[in-house]
This record gives sequence, C-alpha cells and structure tokens, in this order.
Amino acid sequence: MTLSESILWSFSRSLLIATVAIGPLAVLLRQIESCASLRSRRLWLLAAILPLFVPELLIGFNYRLTASQLSAGSPAVIAASGTELLYGMIQIGRCLAIGCAVSMLLPESPVSRESLHSWRMLRASTPSLRWRVGWWRLQLIGPKFRLLVSWSLMALIVFQEFETAALMQIDRHPIAWTVWLFDAHAAYQPLWRSLQMTLLPLCCELLLLGPAFWLLTTQRAVPDTSAGQPLLILKSTTSAKAAAWMCLIPSLLFFVFWPIAANAATAISGLLAMARNSFLLRQSFSEILTSTGFALAAAVLAMTISSLLLERRGMGKATVVRRCFFLIPGLLGSLVLSLLLLAMFQTRPLRFLYDTWLPMLLGLFLAVLPKAFAVVLLLKRSSDQSTVYSAELLGSSSDAGIRTRAATILWRLRTARWLLGGLVVAHWCFWDVTVASILHSVRLEPVVTRLYNEMHYGRTEALMSLSFVAACMPGLVWLLAMGSSWLVARTDP
Repeated sequence: MTLSESILWSFSRSLLIATVAIGPLAVLLRQIESCASLRSRRLWLLAAILPLFVPELLIGFNYRLTASQLSAGSPAVIAASGTELLYGMIQIGRCLAIGCAVSMLLPESPVSRESLHSWRMLRASTPSLRWRVGWWRLQLIGPKFRLLVSWSLMALIVFQEFETAALMQIDRHPIAWTVWLFDAHAAYQPLWRSLQMTLLPLCCELLLLGPAFWLLTTQRAVPDTSAGQPLLILKSTTSAKAAAWMCLIPSLLFFVFWPIAANAATAISGLLAMARNSFLLRQSFSEILTSTGFALAAAVLAMTISSLLLERRGMGKATVVRRCFFLIPGLLGSLVLSLLLLAMFQTRPLRFLYDTWLPMLLGLFLAVLPKAFAVVLLLKRSSDQSTVYSAELLGSSSDAGIRTRAATILWRLRTARWLLGGLVVAHWCFWDVTVASILHSVRLEPVVTRLYNEMHYGRTEALMSLSFVAACMPGLVWLLAMGSSWLVARTDP
C-alpha cells in the first residue's frame, strides 16, 4: 500500500469516526448541561473526559493482544475488518472525550432563541435563497457551533493518531499514514523525502482544521445578544440519562476498567521482580527521571506562554496572528512537527544544537502548547476573583490563625488549581512517543521510547511493571509539589 492510499484511508476514517461521534456527543453534552448541581455536573464531565488522560501508548499496548487474536486463524478480510472496527471504537471513545472538553471550553453562542425565531418570521417576506443562507449561517454560529468545532477537531486528532495504531497494527491494519511515514523515516529514509511526504497530510490537516478556524473567527464577529439572559437549565429525563450512560459506559470500559482488570496482576508481579533486580531498577528510574524532567520543563514553559497569550483579550488581528504563530505548529501533529524541527536543527546555523536536549524540549513544548492553552483558558475562566480578593483581605488580619486559614484558602484558589493543570500538561508531555523518538539525543533515553520498542515484542511482567511505574511518576512529582507548596503557604509570614 502506498502513502497516498494510507492518507486516503486515514482521512476517510477520521471523517467517519468524527461524524459517528457527533450523536453521542450531543447526548452527553445535554446531560452535562442539565445537571441540577455543580458537583454532579463536574462528575459527569470528569467521566466524559477521562479517556484524554489515558496514554495512547498504553491503550495500544493493551489492545495489541486483542488485535492479534482477531487476526489469528481468520481470513484476511475478517481479520482486517475486526482490527479496524476495534480501532475505530477506541477512537470514538477518545473523540467523545475531546468533544466534551472542547465544547465546555468554547464560549456561549451569541445567537439567542429570539434571533432564530425572528429570522423564521422573515421567511415569507425574504427571497428563498437569501433566507436559507441566513438561516444556515445562524445555525452554524449558533446552536450547531460547538458541535461543528468539536467535529473538526475530533477529525483532526483521529487523522494524526499514531501510538495506538502503531501498536495495534497487525498485517498493516489499522491503516494509518502516520505509521507508514514513521516506519519509512525510521528505515533511514532521507529526511528531505520524509518532509516531502508530509505535504499531502499537511493539506489534509489544514482542511480539517479550516472549519473550526472559520467558525471561531465568524462567531467572534457576531454581536453578543445573549448578555444578561438568565441561564437556561435543561430538564433531564430518565430516558435521556440512560442514553447518556449508554454513550459513556463503553468509553470507560475501553479506557479504564478493562485495561486495569487485565493488567493489574501482571504489573504487581513485575514490580516485585523489579524490586529484586537492582541494575534494572536503576536503569528504569534513570529513564523515567529523564522523561519526567523533560515533561516538567515543557509543561512549565507551555503554561507560561499560554498565560502570556491569554493576557490580552479579544480577537484583534495582532492577537490572532500571535496565537496562530504559537498554536498552529502543535495542531499539525507530533509527527509533522518533529520532522520539521529535525530539518531545522540540521541546518548549518543550528547544527551544533542537533545532538542536545534542546530539540526534544522544543518539540514537546510546541506539541503540547495547544492543549496547555486550553488548560490555562479553563483555569482563568473558572477563577473567582471576588473570592480571591476576600481571601487576600483575610490575610491582612492581625490574628495568626486567621492569616493561616486565609493562606490555605489562597493556596487552594491559586496554587493547587495551577499545579493540577500542570500535572495534566506534564502527563501529556511525558507520553508523547513521536517527539521523543525522533528528537531525543543519543545520550538520553526517555522511558517512552524504550516502552514503545519493547511493546512490539511481548507482554512481560517487567514491561508491565515499568509501564506502571512510569504512569505513576508524574503523579508522585505532583503530590510532592502539592505537599511542599501547602506547607510553604501555611507558614506564617
């Protein structure tokens, strides 16, 4: 199969999966928005976006055995269909998580129900074509705005997916252009040839990203007619809640419950064996600490730049250009971004930096920046400045106990929230296999590249234990940072 055929297959799959996911996404969003309490709303949202925090590498490794069993002893057509169907179901679950996260971050529609009703009343006195064009424009920037932007980004993410497809691939299925190009580049294909091969996928990515970009800029240009309107609380019926659970349970089963149930015993046995092997333990921790250090540095840098990009509000031309300059490289996907950076560091002015830590750090930073931008945007939107100001006033009290309690409240409102956001961004950096594989220095070995290589050959206890420890490391660093910052915050100034 040629690269063009792989691209066509991947592009068609991304359109199909994103379209199939729209229906369940609308059901989930309606259920989340109809929750009567803030706590239940947060629980539903957390359950919906949970697949985003499960590394694609681990999911691909978990279902590699399933894909092999589907292919063993089956006719080629049945084996290929089964593998593609399994991969498609996994991607639908991830799409639902992406769609829910994106929809919750997008601004409210500026097109009110009154606007739609007023346009309906103009149908008799307006030429048919003009009325239909206006109607669909109102729909696109109004009720359908969130779903269409989510559809565009879901299709883009599915088209760029690499790790799960690479590990599940049995007899060239599931077909993915990212795996085809990565394997060709890893087989010592000339870099200029790999870059040339990215042109068609790049056009496809821009085509998928185009609707979201157009809708976002168009939606911003429409006057906000929803200001001052009371919040509409939708009523959730029993059948609607049951339908939402039917959409949510398969994702939780594929990404959480089954992987844990299938691998927990093996991982525990592997941990006991690793504890008895001091050489393996030292080597593993060295690789894990390397990945952790790069992930933390890239996460801090990405969140800092995101905060600077969000300091100026509005969608002026300079603001749009500046944000696009930083965000578009990451939106092109880790594979295209890594190849471009690899070519950049092989040019004469930057060649002395080629075999250093800088290419990998820059690659992780740019790859995660769009996600970090979304996390920082969520943190800023959910911040209650009046509560923060009240806590600051308490901090000026002459009573030491009140000042300590005020410092704890400020820690929860400021530091703890940002540390949690940093954990999420660092977690995504930690598990980016593509950037680490292409841009890491020969003197540094990230744990994810070792895991990716060994996961192609078998499911051993040592591999399971290494995966478990690697998955826990960002969380352990986060707990240490949380505890330290909490102790510092409670210290009486």
